[in-house]
Amino acid sequence: MLLLLILTLLSLTRSRPESGVEIVNLSTQLLDQSGFKQLPFRLKPYNIGVYYTKLDDRLRQTLLDVRNRTQVTVLSKIDSLLEHNAKIGRLQQPVAEDYSFPCNLSKGRSPEPPSHITRLRPGDIDIVAALGDSTHAGTGILALGWRDLMTEYRGFSYGGGGIESWRTVLTVPNILKLYNPNLYGYAVAHCLAVDPNSRFNVAEPALYLLDLPFQAHVLIDRLRKDPKVDMAKHWKMINIHVGPNDVCTELCHRDDLEAFLRTVKSVMYETFRVLRDNVPRLLINFVIQPEIHDMLNTIHKMPQDCKGKTIFFCHCHPKYDKSHFYNAAERFVRMQKEIASMPEFQRDDFAIVNHGILRNISDFWSKNGVLDHTFMANDCIHFSQKGQAVLTKLLWNSMFAPTDFRFTEAWSHPFEHFLCPNAENLFLRTKGDQY
Repeated sequence: MLLLLILTLLSLTRSRPESGVEIVNLSTQLLDQSGFKQLPFRLKPYNIGVYYTKLDDRLRQTLLDVRNRTQVTVLSKIDSLLEHNAKIGRLQQPVAEDYSFPCNLSKGRSPEPPSHITRLRPGDIDIVAALGDSTHAGTGILALGWRDLMTEYRGFSYGGGGIESWRTVLTVPNILKLYNPNLYGYAVAHCLAVDPNSRFNVAEPALYLLDLPFQAHVLIDRLRKDPKVDMAKHWKMINIHVGPNDVCTELCHRDDLEAFLRTVKSVMYETFRVLRDNVPRLLINFVIQPEIHDMLNTIHKMPQDCKGKTIFFCHCHPKYDKSHFYNAAERFVRMQKEIASMPEFQRDDFAIVNHGILRNISDFWSKNGVLDHTFMANDCIHFSQKGQAVLTKLLWNSMFAPTDFRFTEAWSHPFEHFLCPNAENLFLRTKGDQY
């Protein structure tokens, strides 16, 4: 928890301030708004909810500087990283210029901005943002070794990246740009969340659900201060991907599982309530994390060279042999679905849509019962750029129709089984998946 909060606190600190410019750090103010408490540092974690320590304050700038130096060093060799990833099949196949986008774009934007969220077309989205963990931060997408493991390729993030175009980098923002060339908010570079080029992709590595309220306040602060955002008129979309860290590295260390689940439930509710009350005209795509049996099945199907790494990125998985941990993990996922589906989070200008696109994902990313390495980064933890492209297609499809859990091999290819808005179904759906 300590390291997690340190990384999260960095999100309002500029990495390279200009000389003579006074930097006002709003972290403490936003932490107070988020309900975080400052406590004395100790090695043994507190068991009382969400907090930060004085040590976090002292190390914030140091860790940010280290992260930024690593980021700059690795990205100076990005051409060779891209070349190597292309050779081993971890990049999507580029789409030729003479090939048109699979969807008809002519009716993708309303003649006038709709007044009701159920009449929202993809081109009506003016602002796009991303919350969550390393997947939306783009962590490790091109990683070839441990040194570049924590590099953030934010521009490739399926829910919050927007560099290049759909032909080479398929992301939800790059698709939305086709319908609305004035779309704003996606990351325009591979950078840390503190970099202005991250815009409204404020995702951070190692994020837990318990940290979402703070991240929501960071986003709201950025939205309000950006002159390109009209809070009252613009329709906004936030894509949220978070949860694996809770099940893989957090839940199994809680002595009081009931208290932990109550805290997470309260934090999730608070996050959605804050977004609802402070961001008008908002559609949230909330990606539900896999069921515990799906997660364990994915680990089971990992290549042999990956299985030894599971102790580092998911050291809780052996403990799910015990029924009380397994049952708590089941409830953890079920609780997310229930909160996202609450009636109070469905109104004329606000909706949360839960998407089950990660359910049974190992079934269509596997060959002969073993996960296909090309969908994963070298660390066996994060998604490759090709994997991010497939996640884009899955979320895009799910934005128009309930997730089809009868996966076929075609789902593992970015441009196969691609759904489009049409005369019968022009609008983004505002009701989540049913399980």
